[in-house]
Amino acid sequence: MKVTTNSQLLTSLASLVDPNQRGQQQALQQQQELRQQEKKAAEQTTKVSRQDNINANRDALRKLQDRLKADNLEKLKADFSSEGQGNQSGRGGNVNLNLRENLGSPSRPQDTRPGQIIDIRV
Repeated sequence: MKVTTNSQLLTSLASLVDPNQRGQQQALQQQQELRQQEKKAAEQTTKVSRQDNINANRDALRKLQDRLKADNLEKLKADFSSEGQGNQSGRGGNVNLNLRENLGSPSRPQDTRPGQIIDIRV
């Protein structure tokens, strides 16, 4: 009989210990789940911030490329306009496209139309 009373005592002690262990295990599981959720949230925010940085860099690169294109176009326009002004600094300020016109006498009127043939008598 003592064996049965000891076994009953053992089961009653085990039943007291068992709820405490269950509570500790549940608390531990909740802590682990909370850590996992925090880790997932941190990963998600990292991904979002990384994507935002990528998009911001793309936008900045696009703006830089547009600005460089505009600057290059302005530079080309300035170069062409300065070349045109440099060529116009000759006789009369007009561009002389026919070099044969230069052989004529200076008293003769100059024709500046491109491609016109002028007779020169020697």
